[in-house]
Order: sequence, then structure tokens, then C-alpha cells
Amino acid sequence: MATEITKITADELKQLAQFWSNQGDALSLYFKAPEPPTDLAHREDLIHAKHKVKEALGKLRGNSPADRADAERMLERVVEMKGNGRRAKVIFACAREKLWREFDLPGDFALRLDVGSSFTLAPLIAQQQGRRRYCIVLADRNRARLLLLESREISEHSQVLDEDDREKTRNTGTGKSVHLERKKEEKVRRHFTFLADHLLHFYEHGDYDYLIVGCRDETWPDIEAELHPRIRRIFAGRFATDPGCAACEEIQEKAQAIVDAKDREEEEQLVDRTVGAAAANGLGAVGLTAVMDALEKGEVRTMLWTPQPQAERRGASLCENCGHLEPEGLEACTLCGARMRRFPDAQEALLRHVLGRSIEVRQLHYTTLPQSDGIAAWLRFRAEMNTGQALAS
Repeated sequence: MATEITKITADELKQLAQFWSNQGDALSLYFKAPEPPTDLAHREDLIHAKHKVKEALGKLRGNSPADRADAERMLERVVEMKGNGRRAKVIFACAREKLWREFDLPGDFALRLDVGSSFTLAPLIAQQQGRRRYCIVLADRNRARLLLLESREISEHSQVLDEDDREKTRNTGTGKSVHLERKKEEKVRRHFTFLADHLLHFYEHGDYDYLIVGCRDETWPDIEAELHPRIRRIFAGRFATDPGCAACEEIQEKAQAIVDAKDREEEEQLVDRTVGAAAANGLGAVGLTAVMDALEKGEVRTMLWTPQPQAERRGASLCENCGHLEPEGLEACTLCGARMRRFPDAQEALLRHVLGRSIEVRQLHYTTLPQSDGIAAWLRFRAEMNTGQALAS
């Protein structure tokens, strides 16, 4: 049940994160193509989007012919896009280093074009880490379909299951029909058991993260009864549909609504838990300085942030050798003496620090953080707390 959705490899991401330009000529572009134009309104949306990209390109600080050539090449890529399979265009370029990395990726990327000493990776890392795979099973008493939903892309991964010797009889009260009806009910039970066993097999092999079921309301109890306890724990929700007639557009719309509701609920709970724990001096840290301190101590389980307007972004410095973080601009690291790199957006420095570590990163979409810098962290522990205090918090 493997999916072909594109992901940037860990090595590629590491190379992009390590790139640094003292000349400040690293270009980063994120552009989500509009839907293919089918009427005048859609065509106008596409023209407007291209105009915004062209306007942003015109404001680039890079003035060399090579920089302008890269900017024009980016614009050409945007103009050529016609829906792009609903995928975003993500480009990182530096003409001086003859570097050009272009990706077509699923996900919701806002239009963004930056130029500076480093590539803008926060939107990409958040999307890459936050991608969850939802198995959608559509089932009735005779057939089943399996689909995979990831980053708002849906794909079919199984055909309708064939059943041998289907019985279409009804119970009319005769001995023969009762026997056939019982045979039919046993076959239905085996059908749902077969489906449930395969769902468990796919989950144990890492093919998906959560389960969504689409079925008629009267069928759900029969399906639910056969689900393994491990699958019940990852059950995200269900929607009513006719499995034999449902189109992919309908399936995706209903399943995505379940995914969005789950994401919102989880995010709100995480933010409430983190902010509340920080106020109680428990397993939470809010604000750039507090999060940096927790990262340096290895306390962070999940780092979360709200994207900030450019005028409100705070900077941070990162040691290129040991990964030490500082909120101020420093020439040399206070720990190892190596050069410090200054990032105008603190998120970029923090994300490079956590890259490759067992730390989850979450970009917030539905909630905001109380601090103006929009950064917080849920912690594994607090170094100054004993085990009993940590558990009580």
C-alpha cells in the first residue's frame, strides 16, 4: 500500500539547511498553483497570482545579472504552471554557487519569496514533519475499497474485493432460505474480518497513521465489531456514504473535513497544555528565550510556532559548529569560539538546531501563542525538577 507522494530526503534537507551565503544571494520561493482555470474567475485568480510573484521578484535585493537570471527563471516556472497536479512549486537557488533545487510538493504553502544568507526552510520542514497518512476504507457487506489521503492528495490503493458465490436471497421463513441467509451472514462477517486483518497488517508495516471509514450508517456496527484494538486506537472518524457509488471528490471532501477537525482539536489541546504548563513552571516553555534555553538542555519534545509578519519577526544566532543558540547577534560562539550565523527569522535558527534530533516541530494553523515572538515548546522534562514534580505537572 505504498504511496508515491514526493518527499525531500533527509540528506537533501540537511544540505539545504547547511547552505550559507555571505553575499546574501540565496533565493527561496514557495508558490501553490491555483486550480486549473475553468472559467473567467479562475483565470483571473491565476493572473493575479502570477502578478504577485512577479511583483515580489521585482523587490529582490540581488542586483547581479546572475541573481536576476535566477529570478526570471523562477517566474518562468510559475507562469508555466497549470494546476501542477495541485502541488506547490518550491525552489531554492543561488546563481553564484550554480545551485538550483526545484521540487513539486503536496501541501498548503502560502506564497513566499525570500532572499538572504540562507534558504527559508521553516514552511518546508513543518510540512514534511506534519504529514500524516490517513487510510480511508469504504466498505459495505459485499465490497471494500482502500484509499490513502496525505497532504490533501488522495490515491486509490485497492480494487473492489471480489466475493465468491454471492447470495442474494432473503429470509422468507422457509428452512432453505434461513440456511442460505445464515450462510450469507457468515460470509459477510468473514468479509469484514478479512478487511480488518488487512488494515492491521498495513498499519503494522507502517503504511498509514490513522484510519477513516466511509460506509452506510447501518453497516458501521458490523465493521466496528471486527476492528483490532490497535486499529481502534488510531481511528480518526467516519462519514456516511455509499461505497459503491462514491466519487473520489466526495470521498476527499468528507475525509478532509475529519482530518481538519482532528488537526484543530490536537493543536488546541497542545497549545493549552503547553501554555498552562509554562505558567505553572511545568513541562512548557513560551517565548524565544525560554525555548532556546530548553533546547540547549535537551528538554524539548515538541517545538511549535505561529508564523509572524516580517516586521514582527525576531532574529537569532546559531553556531555553525556546535549548534549553540543565542537571541543576540554575536560574531563568535561563547561555547566553542566558532562563527555564529545570524538569522533574521528566529524560527530558521531553531529549526536548524533541532534538525536530525528526536524533536517534533509543529507550525500552528488554528491557534496563536501569547508571546509576540510566537514560539513555544512542550517539554519531555525540566532539568531542575525532580521526577515526582515533573509527573505532577
